[in-house]
Amino acid sequence: MKNFGKFLLAGALLMALPVTLAQKPAASGVPAYNVAQETTFSGVIKEVKEYQCPVTGTVGAHISVAADFTTLEVHLAPAKFLKDYDIVLKQGDRVTIRGIRFEFDGKPAILARTVTSGQSTFTFRDPKGRPEW
Repeated sequence: MKNFGKFLLAGALLMALPVTLAQKPAASGVPAYNVAQETTFSGVIKEVKEYQCPVTGTVGAHISVAADFTTLEVHLAPAKFLKDYDIVLKQGDRVTIRGIRFEFDGKPAILARTVTSGQSTFTFRDPKGRPEW
């Protein structure tokens, strides 16, 4: 009976692990996603890049977008997510982005929930702001 109790405890701990990992705090300087703070803006992609990202904790996909007399660094998702779903954004594309603004490394940035390019809308976060990846 003691071993059965230990087995149940171990199972419960293993089941709680994904929930604990999913609730990790946002990276330093990166706000938690709050849909009440969402804004929509349009612009032209100046650069598409991948680099180790503090937002996703992995190699992330990013676009620099010229909008409203400024350039914004848009954090999309892990680069693998874009590759897995054949999401292609290119320099020169006109895009509309829905997300939240924040400042990162002293520069304006966006955590994207959706990006629309042409007739395609790509979703990176669900309606509550939780990552789709």
